[in-house]
Amino acid sequence: MKIKISELREIVRQVVVEAAKEGAIQKVYRNSFKKMIAKTRQGKNKNTAPYTKRAADPGKSGPAK
Repeated sequence: MKIKISELREIVRQVVVEAAKEGAIQKVYRNSFKKMIAKTRQGKNKNTAPYTKRAADPGKSGPAK
């Protein structure tokens, strides 16, 4: 199967643009999760257990028991 250089460039452009969009959305999701963890850490929310140990940051291990 032969592909012209111009077709190959267009395919690569499409893949790069799609990957960039996914990265932007991933950043939004990560920041949202980070805010949720920070809010839960406060322990002042109704319907949440009072945490005795501080919750871990996203991507970090939990507290050792």
